[in-house]
Amino acid sequence: MRSRSLWLIPESFRSLSLAWALLLVASLLPLGATSASAQDITTRVQFHHAGTGTGMIEVRVNGEEVLDEFQYGDTSDWIEIDPGAVHITITADRAGFNYLLLDTVYPAPAGNDYYAVISDVLVLAGAFDRSEVPADASRVQVLQASVDTPAVNVVATGAEADLATGLMYPQSSEAAELPAGTYDLEFTLADSGESVLTASGIVVEAGKSYQFVLVGTPGDEDRPLEVVVLETDLVAGGGATPQP
Repeated sequence: MRSRSLWLIPESFRSLSLAWALLLVASLLPLGATSASAQDITTRVQFHHAGTGTGMIEVRVNGEEVLDEFQYGDTSDWIEIDPGAVHITITADRAGFNYLLLDTVYPAPAGNDYYAVISDVLVLAGAFDRSEVPADASRVQVLQASVDTPAVNVVATGAEADLATGLMYPQSSEAAELPAGTYDLEFTLADSGESVLTASGIVVEAGKSYQFVLVGTPGDEDRPLEVVVLETDLVAGGGATPQP
């Protein structure tokens, strides 16, 4: 599985307990990091809120508030960051005291596009794989961000491409190439083959890098299983990120 940082949020996070603890599980240098200088290229991050029991939160990057009243299902715009040691702080957005949920430092080499998916227990963060593919193709990965969903297999119907096998929370699949087109993503339980989700009409454009993020809770009518699509442009040779 692709290397990724996992920032731990205590299990009590799901029941909104006041007994918060702060623990950095791992800070792994993301694959695909570039060696270009911070002055030459843009480095940025995009957040998605997939914590089903979390409620509204605030996010600060290097002490600056970048997200306020950020709630389940929200995806942020791209946020430019200074590369290097990036300080991330997440607090509960409440009337009165906004207590701390997460306070950690993440290594962010210059020139990468990063994602950070806030799930019920962990913040799943990493760099988009923007390495080259054929002109009519894209690069895709599947990120399993649903705490209550067992290991799944994922197939892109139409291309009959196996995107993931036995993918457990909080893993991401290996990067795969997928021709441009429109696909249905079929998620089945790895142990029984039972279908748990068909995400229809997923559009894949050439020259893009995608994270297909499985979020939600099986059987929950308010926050059901679904796929959130995060994307950025591929950059030949790992060069500078295109400006928004």
